[in-house]
Order: sequence, then structure tokens, then C-alpha cells
Amino acid sequence: MKKVMLISALFILGCSDNMQRNFNFNYSINIDSTNNKKLELWAPIPQSNEVQTITNIKIDAAGLDYTIENEELHGNKYLYINHNQGTRTEKNILISFDVNRLEHQNIQYDNVEPQNYLGSYSVVPTGTFFSKIIEKNNLTESNVRGIYDYVLSGMHYGKPKEIGDTYYGDPWLSADGQYGDKAVNRDEVVGLYKKAKSHKGNYTFGNGNSVYACDIGVGNCTDYHSYFLSLSRTLEVPARFHMGFTIPEGEQGKIGGYHCWADYYEEGKGWTPVDISEADKAPEKKNYFFGTATENRVEMMVGRDFILEGYGEETVNLFIYPLLEIDDVPSTLFTKHFSYKNI
Repeated sequence: MKKVMLISALFILGCSDNMQRNFNFNYSINIDSTNNKKLELWAPIPQSNEVQTITNIKIDAAGLDYTIENEELHGNKYLYINHNQGTRTEKNILISFDVNRLEHQNIQYDNVEPQNYLGSYSVVPTGTFFSKIIEKNNLTESNVRGIYDYVLSGMHYGKPKEIGDTYYGDPWLSADGQYGDKAVNRDEVVGLYKKAKSHKGNYTFGNGNSVYACDIGVGNCTDYHSYFLSLSRTLEVPARFHMGFTIPEGEQGKIGGYHCWADYYEEGKGWTPVDISEADKAPEKKNYFFGTATENRVEMMVGRDFILEGYGEETVNLFIYPLLEIDDVPSTLFTKHFSYKNI
């Protein structure tokens, strides 16, 4: 686990004229006492690739037993803490690493097979439902910009959990707005969120459910890019889902939460990034976010429907935040904190 993969000079040459960012990233997890019940925790570990170099990875597991595991389907890595005797005290887990991240456009990645990125995920289906949307809106595999523009025009960024909260009003949602193919209002968006929470469902924002994204049209980055994946893959355009963190412009500080984006493959051009939710929040940069990924980010995981060593559920839909089980039962007895500092 102490070995760190370095980007070769050849890879860097492909982005040598672009912007880059160097920073240290801290991924911190505070776990409550488990009263000596078995503790298992999973957290993503970033890797180097053609657009980012990860070095100086340090893991402080507070004396808990752990391994670094390989996620086979997409080639990710993750921390797996498996401590049978549990704990009597609070434990702080810290994953720290340095990042050199490049602004990039289309890239040829080594050891990435495009044909592996054409199928469905559990909440990112392909096929008939999306074929009808494609036919109705004249979307084609030769015009991926058209898919991007269609998702951008049909989605609205918002995560309203209560009537009257930040995302319930302007500039996010409006009193007279009708959203998605079902033309719902913002009260209905809140109602779907509360129903999903009470029933442990995924038909709400933030789950990357592409059918929900089409029907309701209000969500976050997971929803925009899942919708993009379903349309692209139905058209047999390979497309991938990326999760990580956006790094603010300052010298150092805290990071509130994750970010995700996508890329698609064209023969002879490689993988081209798209960031549709950021384009929706900054319309003046919509051309930039089709085809360019900023250097102000770090990628933690690629893909969806992860199979993790020892994890009780069949698959993990999204994997960016820690997952905790106590005596094989999912638990939320932890807090998470993310921070960065330029280097």
C-alpha cells in the first residue's frame, strides 16, 4: 500500500500547456464507540492516472486493523477497516495525500476498455425508456454535445429537503416552476425526498437515479451525469461516471461535500470530460464544461455499483463517503470532514 504510482513524463506532455493545481487533501472520519462490537468501515483511496498524480499517501487508522483492497470492476482502491473487537472509545481515521491535478480535455487513458462502459447500473438503466427520449429529441451518437445540451436544458440544480430551505427558493427553484417530464412543482420535489427517506428509496435527488432525473428534473451532480450516462450508453457511446471533490480557490480550507462528472469515448480522440451540473450553475461557462475538466478537483472513484470486500449489501450505488457497519448492520455513528491546503 506504500507504493505510489507516478504519472509518466509521456502522460504529462499531453497536458503540458494546461493549468495545474498542487494541494494536500485530508479525508477524516470520526467513529463513535462501538461498545466492543465488530467495526467495519470502507473509504475510497485515490489513484494516479493521466490527469492526476497522487503521492505521499498516509493512513492513520488509530490502531484499527485494516487493508487496502482492489475494486475489480473499475480498478479502484479503497480502505477496509475490519476490527473484530470493536472500540470502547471514539476513533479518528485520517487519510492524507498530495495531489497534482491537471486541467484537461480529451485524454487517451491506458488500461481503460471503452466497451466496459456501455451497460446499465442499478439506477442508471439503458434501453427502451431512454430510446424513446432519444427518438423524440433527435439525439444521435455523432453529436454528444446535443446530449449534453439536452440534459442541461432539462435539469435544474436543487436539493430541497424542506419547504422554505435554501434550495426551495430562488435562484434554485421557483414558485411557478414546473420541472422534469412530469412537470412537478417544488413542493412535490420535497415530498418525493421525504418519501424516499422514510421508505429508504432512491427516487429522489442525490442518488444518481437517471429515471428520476428525467421524470423530475431537479437534482445534483449525480443526477445530471447519470442521465447523461443512460442516454449516451443507449446510443452506444461509452461513458464513465467519476466522483471526487472540488477544491476551492483559496490557499486552504474545508470542503463541504463531493462532486461528480462524466466523460465519454470517441475513437481516435479518447475520453472527453463533461460537467453538466457545473455548467447549469455557471451558464457563462457551459462551453468550457463541455470538453474540459478543471484542475480544481481530485478524483476518488470511477464507476458505479461497487462490490466491496466484506460489505453486507450486494452493491454500493455511490462510493465517496465512508460506509460503516457495526456487527454487520449499517450505521451512521460517524462524522466526516474534508480539507485541503495548497502546496
